[in-house]
Amino acid sequence: MTKKNSHPSSTSVNDNDQIMKSSTQSSSSTTGSDEEEGSSSIVTSHRANLNRINSDMDTTKPRRHKVPMPEPSPSTLRRWSVPTTNPRRSVPAIHEENDSAAADNDTTDNDDASGSGGERWAEQLKSSCGCSHRKSSKEWLTTLLPMTSWLSTYKWKDYLQTDILAGLTVGVMIVPQSMSYAKLAGLPVQFGLYSSLVPIYAYAFFGSSRQLAVGPVAMVSLLLSTGLTMILENDGITPATRPDGEYDTIYATLALQTSVLVGICYIAMGLLRLGFVTIFLSHAVVSGFTSAAAIIIGLSQVKYIFGYDIPNDKSLHGILKNIFARIDQFNWKTFLLGTSCVVTLVGLKKVAQSYPRFKWTRAAGPLLVTVVSIVLQATLDLQSRGIPIVEYIPPGLPTFTGDIVFPVTNMGNLAIVVLSIVIVGFMESIAIAKKLAQVHGYELDSSLELVGLGMANLTSGLFGGYSVTGSFSRSAVNNASGAHSGLSAMVTATMVAITLLCLTSVFEMLALATLASIVISGVVSLVDYSEAIYLWRVHKFDFSVWMAAFIGTLFLGVELGLGISVGISILLVIFESAYPHTAVLGRLPGTHQYRNIKQYPDAELYDGIVLVRVDAPIYFANTQHVRDKIQKYYQRAEDSLHPEDHNNNNSDDNDGEENKPLHREVQRVKFVILELNPVSHIDTSALHTLQEMNSTFRKDKDIQLCLSNPNPRVMRRLVQSGLADEIGREHIFVSLHDAVHYCLDHMDTVEMEKHASRLSLNKEGGELIVNNDIDHWNEDNVKPSTVAGDENDDIEVGLDVEKF
Repeated sequence: MTKKNSHPSSTSVNDNDQIMKSSTQSSSSTTGSDEEEGSSSIVTSHRANLNRINSDMDTTKPRRHKVPMPEPSPSTLRRWSVPTTNPRRSVPAIHEENDSAAADNDTTDNDDASGSGGERWAEQLKSSCGCSHRKSSKEWLTTLLPMTSWLSTYKWKDYLQTDILAGLTVGVMIVPQSMSYAKLAGLPVQFGLYSSLVPIYAYAFFGSSRQLAVGPVAMVSLLLSTGLTMILENDGITPATRPDGEYDTIYATLALQTSVLVGICYIAMGLLRLGFVTIFLSHAVVSGFTSAAAIIIGLSQVKYIFGYDIPNDKSLHGILKNIFARIDQFNWKTFLLGTSCVVTLVGLKKVAQSYPRFKWTRAAGPLLVTVVSIVLQATLDLQSRGIPIVEYIPPGLPTFTGDIVFPVTNMGNLAIVVLSIVIVGFMESIAIAKKLAQVHGYELDSSLELVGLGMANLTSGLFGGYSVTGSFSRSAVNNASGAHSGLSAMVTATMVAITLLCLTSVFEMLALATLASIVISGVVSLVDYSEAIYLWRVHKFDFSVWMAAFIGTLFLGVELGLGISVGISILLVIFESAYPHTAVLGRLPGTHQYRNIKQYPDAELYDGIVLVRVDAPIYFANTQHVRDKIQKYYQRAEDSLHPEDHNNNNSDDNDGEENKPLHREVQRVKFVILELNPVSHIDTSALHTLQEMNSTFRKDKDIQLCLSNPNPRVMRRLVQSGLADEIGREHIFVSLHDAVHYCLDHMDTVEMEKHASRLSLNKEGGELIVNNDIDHWNEDNVKPSTVAGDENDDIEVGLDVEKF
């Protein structure tokens, strides 16, 4: 009998009314001499369901999976023929050739058929090293030197002018910014300039993004400052204990070593194809962490605005305490200069955003305040009036610092700092790089991007710089200025080189308050309060995650905040993986589509059949949850077939006949169908669970487990484990529609055989005696009923087949 999940449609009501009406007519006219004719006029509810489905569309015979053949080895494939494509595509298909439903699942993409995450990772490693197929010399050159991918198609007449202009524009920004971020990192300003020279050249050669502007950024500078300060304090090294510049020398050496280690980590991750690691940080976590870190960065620069020394602290309350502890030393001159520069920079950004004609003001802002500050120092002598300036920048290009970097004796202590910079740096860089690649229509390889960033950080540490990554602000300006290739980055680096060779004496007159204003204006936009409002309105749980990352970073420090953020992200991944979404499915009337009955309440359910979909891979972490869900859905279906069991406790023994529940044609669940289309892979734990479930269903409950649409890898695992044979390969179908068609047809056949056996009994005293010699029927003993007077409690009879 068809049910509609408590919302029956008119179609099903009419069908049931017609069945009952025809049943009454047939019961009043049936006699013992009409046995053969009566048998041909019987229509069960299963047949009625099948007829309605067939009337909705043309239905063919249920299609089942073929037995998958083992993959030939690469040597066997080479003996057969010389493949022109990936040899894996020569493997015989598991699905039938003309199966459109299976084609949706059996694609030619290796990722869809390569099984578990570990197997896909191994395939990517083979692909990158050329083990899966032979790479041409051009492919090898592109892999080793990504610059050749855009250089071979570069349009010199069209792109050269705009690339030079973009490079000069970013160069105007990066000179003062790099000096500011170096001060934020606790290093002399020349470290920022050195980090904007050789690393940019290196990324232009080895990076895969064509518009990404690499160099010092505020977030990495803060991580470096807080991390190295904590390491030295734990070792008892402070400026007070190591005077005369010794502390600065030790700190600078650790900064160089950190950059080299970060570069090595990036390169190793790129070679191992680990570019996917950043997906474990959700957007809410990243936004909360970045917003809090931006506040910490801004407050760390207040000492240059207020004009007195403020001890650094890793937490918000610690910084505020230190600020107000020496507020009596407030310098109104530096405050006036610094706030004027901040207002100017923020105002020019707003102008650029509001008026596209003046978008150049965003890049010109840092240069403008820098020029004004230098002019004021040259004319009014700000230093003599109590406004500190940079004072000294060593002229000339950086020297090789490899002899200072090696050996690395504090690798264990630097591990946390290196790891935090690797995570945040790559996350920040890959986000803007992928967006730019999408805008310009070229593909970006995350693993090649890791190698490019690794070479930039490695060369930075070897040539006097500190850790670098992609910059949001400079990349946006580079793209808006018309950059088409890495040539713009080379122009930027050349401008920095000219500055180091010729203009260091000029930038020595730059006020520290101006540098601080550049940092503060740069991080203002990182405080993503609008995202918090959006999350509160749309998704309260994600808002709580945002707040946890934000508050943890703000009050516990950047390192602990980052650890909390990563921990929250990993817990979310584990939770979503261990508790995947599952659903009971029903057929949408008029179609052969099966959808979640909670989303589509009018979807048809069929007595005796439970359709379950698991929307995730099934592996050791979620097998228990999947099994419990299937058991829950099965029990719920059983209870719906016996609603009287739930009412017995609330009913009296002498209830009237009107309270007796209607007898159903199906007394128990007979089929459980698992839709495996969303299941990309299963492991041995899942196989054992399915085996136990199948054994329990078949032996204890006489229920047949059916599978629908497993992908090639899952099907292969089923065959290799023997589970396909235990379930029965005739019970593994290409689609849910075929599975339901088979189950309904099977139950209809059983019901018809049961009814035929009754009609063949001898009539004694006006009653039918049940023939108990039917071996194939396992239902409870059926009470005999009279032909004329009693209703048939097992099937609905009398519906004319021709009416369907």
